[in-house]
Amino acid sequence: MAEFWRRFPTPKRGTLFFALGMVVLSIVWHFAAIAIDRSIVLPNFADTMRAFFASWTDERIMTGLFITLGRVLRGFGISVAIGLPLSLLMGYSRTLRDFLSPMMNSIRQVPIMAWIPLAVIWFGIGDGPTLYIIVISSISPLMLNTIAGVMNIDPNYINAAKSMGASTPKIFLTIVLPGALPNFLVGCRLGVGLAWMSVICAEFIATAEGIGFLLVEAQHRFQMPRLYALIIMTAVVGYFMDRVLLLLEKSLTSWRFKNAAEN
Repeated sequence: MAEFWRRFPTPKRGTLFFALGMVVLSIVWHFAAIAIDRSIVLPNFADTMRAFFASWTDERIMTGLFITLGRVLRGFGISVAIGLPLSLLMGYSRTLRDFLSPMMNSIRQVPIMAWIPLAVIWFGIGDGPTLYIIVISSISPLMLNTIAGVMNIDPNYINAAKSMGASTPKIFLTIVLPGALPNFLVGCRLGVGLAWMSVICAEFIATAEGIGFLLVEAQHRFQMPRLYALIIMTAVVGYFMDRVLLLLEKSLTSWRFKNAAEN
């Protein structure tokens, strides 16, 4: 059996495994729905798939999807604008790191849902609370990974640059930022994933539009195929966002993936 799978190139093998997994999942879902015989718990697989494909042509759902994606883009942009320079400085300066790390590590332990009531009080209903939740959820992995990237840079590079008279801004631009880039991109992938999950949660409560709001609406109306279809849609969109960031990571740090393939 192992010899059979080796005949397929690695990318094709992954696609084949994915397709087989989907077939198995659909069969299990179909028979589980029949066995349970309660559509409010698990709707028929065919009905769910019809609702899923219809969702992509539903104007209201697509409007909600683009609203949610816009919030993620704006919120994560704020995270990068705040987190990238701050994490570069924290990775470079031990004093700043020792001063800010306890505060940062304490804040990131607070569950995301615990921030929503406070966000609603501060910003009201609408984009404000959702953007705040996105920033709070996505900035920690971005900063932690970037700080680790800066700390992993060989100090000899920085010392050599200093000995040749390089200024601190020059060191940041030519050594610190390029050296931390791989870790920063990994932090971006983790941060966008958390931003996508957190904005859906925030839209349950803090707004009257978006995919999260439509999920709650489907729940209240007991539209179970639509509810499951929207959940699957969020998984598909999240997966493709991660793939786009992975392609960006491979493009900007191609040497890492070439080395991994050679090893």
